[in-house]
Amino acid sequence: MLGFVLAQLRYRKGRAAALVGALLVAVTSFSVLTGAARTQRLSVVGTVTANARGGYDILVRPAGARSALEDGRGLVASTALANLNGGITTAQWQQIGKLPEVDVAAPVAVVGYVLTRMDAPVDLPAAAAGGGRQLYRAAMTQVSERGLTRIPAGESYTYVTDRPLRGVTDSAHSSKDPYEVDGAGAAHPVCVDPTAKTAATGPQVVLNCGTTNPQDTYNQPGPANPHATGSAQPAATTTTAWPVPLLIEAVDPASEARLAGLDKAVTWGSYLDAGRRPTSGTRTYADLTGDPNAAGRVGVTEIPVLMADRAAADEQLQVAVSRLPASAADQVAAGTDKTTLGATLPHTPGTPVTTTTVDVQQAYRTLLDGLRSGDVRETYRAGNGGTVWVSAFTTAQPVRYGSAGDGLTAQPRQPDPNLRLDYEQIDGTYPRDLDDTPVRKAVVHPAGGPWNGIAHDVHLKMVGEFDSSELSVSASGLGAVPMETYFPAQATGADPASVQALGGRSLLPNGNVAGLLSVPPSIVTSLAGLQTLDDARYFTNTGAGRGVNAAAPISVIRVRLTGALGLDALSRERVRLTAQRIHDLTGLDVDITSGSSPTPVAVGDPAGTHGRPALTLHEMWSKKGVAATVVAAVDRKSLIMFVLVLVVCALFVASATGAAVRARRTELAVLACLGWPPRKLFALVVAEVAGLGAVAGVLGAGLAIPLGRLSGLHVGAGRAVLAVPAALLLAVLAASRPALQASRSHPGAAVLPAVSAPRRPVRRAGITRLALANLRRVPGRALLGTLALAIGVAALVALAAISTAFDGTVTGTLLGDAVSVQVRGSDYAAAVIAALLGAATVADVLYLNIRDRAAEYALLSATGWPDRAVTRLVLTEAAVMAVAGAVAGAAVGLSAYAVFAGHISRAAVLPTLATVAGAITTTLLSAALPTRALRHLPLTRHLAE
Repeated sequence: MLGFVLAQLRYRKGRAAALVGALLVAVTSFSVLTGAARTQRLSVVGTVTANARGGYDILVRPAGARSALEDGRGLVASTALANLNGGITTAQWQQIGKLPEVDVAAPVAVVGYVLTRMDAPVDLPAAAAGGGRQLYRAAMTQVSERGLTRIPAGESYTYVTDRPLRGVTDSAHSSKDPYEVDGAGAAHPVCVDPTAKTAATGPQVVLNCGTTNPQDTYNQPGPANPHATGSAQPAATTTTAWPVPLLIEAVDPASEARLAGLDKAVTWGSYLDAGRRPTSGTRTYADLTGDPNAAGRVGVTEIPVLMADRAAADEQLQVAVSRLPASAADQVAAGTDKTTLGATLPHTPGTPVTTTTVDVQQAYRTLLDGLRSGDVRETYRAGNGGTVWVSAFTTAQPVRYGSAGDGLTAQPRQPDPNLRLDYEQIDGTYPRDLDDTPVRKAVVHPAGGPWNGIAHDVHLKMVGEFDSSELSVSASGLGAVPMETYFPAQATGADPASVQALGGRSLLPNGNVAGLLSVPPSIVTSLAGLQTLDDARYFTNTGAGRGVNAAAPISVIRVRLTGALGLDALSRERVRLTAQRIHDLTGLDVDITSGSSPTPVAVGDPAGTHGRPALTLHEMWSKKGVAATVVAAVDRKSLIMFVLVLVVCALFVASATGAAVRARRTELAVLACLGWPPRKLFALVVAEVAGLGAVAGVLGAGLAIPLGRLSGLHVGAGRAVLAVPAALLLAVLAASRPALQASRSHPGAAVLPAVSAPRRPVRRAGITRLALANLRRVPGRALLGTLALAIGVAALVALAAISTAFDGTVTGTLLGDAVSVQVRGSDYAAAVIAALLGAATVADVLYLNIRDRAAEYALLSATGWPDRAVTRLVLTEAAVMAVAGAVAGAAVGLSAYAVFAGHISRAAVLPTLATVAGAITTTLLSAALPTRALRHLPLTRHLAE
């Protein structure tokens, strides 16, 4: 039989060369491209391993804290840490910390916001010595959210005189009221506070006093002058109070040092001492105010705290200064009280002088410098001796979200009119950011009443500063986990309108504690300090759900496991079992954050009431289990792409082999008449194709290594040698069905034509109708060519759509975007090879059709059909298969893209159309080669047959 096989191959050299060429392309491409995939996989695994483990492995939250959206999509919200006010007991924390698998369990208790009044210096360039009495108005505007929000923040007034100012010492006036000394030495009270005499019945102006007299010391700082601005020319600079809320959190110092390296991030002072508890005592008002005539004592409890070295909010204070007419200054000089001035001065026109912009970073730095030196230039209760007075703290409840397509929308709330009243009654100052549209409910918790018969204050004593950029964990990166305990939440525009409104920048939180984005804590204390903030003797309205939760004060616990964790199944199971054990032991919500990566979630932020339009933002939430999915996806995707090459090649070989069997039906029938059994006929066909496969495999093995080197890839000898069995197996599988058909040959087939006649006559036989009729006569062969082309086009369409619409990726996470289902050059190479093999299969089908129906074409030519009409008939058959294959492949490719992306983007349409057009054009060009055989048909011999 071997001689018979060799004779057949020599007799059909063209067919043998075509089969060897197709197999050679397939196995060589597979060897080289899988070598590329192996190199890329090593890079992927290295990147994923380096980024799979974030700052902690497990996040523990109170029972019921996980939202339905997080459950449904496998997410952890970016606000998971800052949104909660307790819910976990210290006993539960200790239980978790004692588990043998746990290396560190670091608790965080989010307390609330403390209102701190910062200094905003404002220049008064028009004030000069000898200028007489002058009155200036400073109109303040708070600007935030990338300039989109502008909130009027009230007005303050500064009275300047060139006469001496003295502090009042008689009992008829408040110690806050200075008096002006005229030329005769008479005293005239100015900047009178009516509350020292009668209850105020209307709005009061904020009125400062200063002097341009260089010999006067009224406005110089010192123990007797707690209200001094300290400027060299006090009247040339005034100070405006700027209320800014700062968030407090409590941590376990030892755990926080081990998890985040907070102790190594201290840039000034000392780290928190877990054993250092708040200190309590009493102090005199004279000592606190610097006024020797102040009587009485006050209890003071000081809580040691660390403070961040920079403000977390994005906010500026714009101060527009104008000079009021002399008549207004005369009103102040006449001793008019502040309530009366409040009814007239706001309506008095002035002359613009200057506009000053103060960034919150400047004001915050001034506050820290004052706390360092022990001289905070505010009222004594806001800061004295390096402390900040906690007159109240504010808690904010989580944002309420509604569904909006694939994203969320923050639900606006009705503004709470009691907030302004609460703040003004407690501290006299109101954070104007709270006038904007709220999406959270804020609750003010004022300081408690007298304790043991005297008033009692709580002060935060700054013992050190820390720089969050020096922490051992980060809020950014491929494997980042929620770290709002140190880093500000930010969001980017999710649609063109929002991107344009933000100027292409990220949206940062401002001072609105009821807004969408939360500032990270600026003040960190220990759990021991938390006990004071939880004490009902100091603060009212505490308890479950309001303020610090006395029974369960901890908001979250971040857990890191012992040892190294990899991407292997054993490491993943170890984390899963520990998380399950924590849940079973405590009943708390547990999320596995190891192997997670930030992913954008679209969140709608309603329009503000002070200029900001409605925005659609991308918040970076954490997608769980990304690392393991990435490694599996990159292997699966590369394997699918390269197998497509083999599948299309197998279709090509099957088509060619099937055609050879059909063309040799007479020979096979004769062999059957001579007594050849079916198994021998089967072996004959398989042996022919297997021999060609072996030849292609040997050639492919020899070409794989040099081609790999030319491509800059390493293809090992072992991988190259695999081309031989791969080609042999591919050839045998492709030839199996045609060989089975050959084994069933019947002697009667010798008298049957190679192509069956149409089942019904073709009426009005135009070229298109004849082409369709011809394809229906060989449906299997036509379908095979169409399918081969469709596979290649589907791969190309999917890759082109992904590249255009998603910049080469469809995973949607930072880690996945970096390493996962990316479109690489090897992917395109595989898809292009598959598409070209598909086009070659269509051309081969046409060639076989021409060979099988040669007598019919000869008859058409003999009856007067011109050559161009016969050529058009063949090309029309090619066009039908090309259009059907390209359109079907495009539909499949777009469907695969939509499964990944969740929708079909407009950006994916143009590359799809271009791919379809290119596939059809390439197929028609390939089909032009077989049509050349029409010119060389032996018409006489075919007509004789």
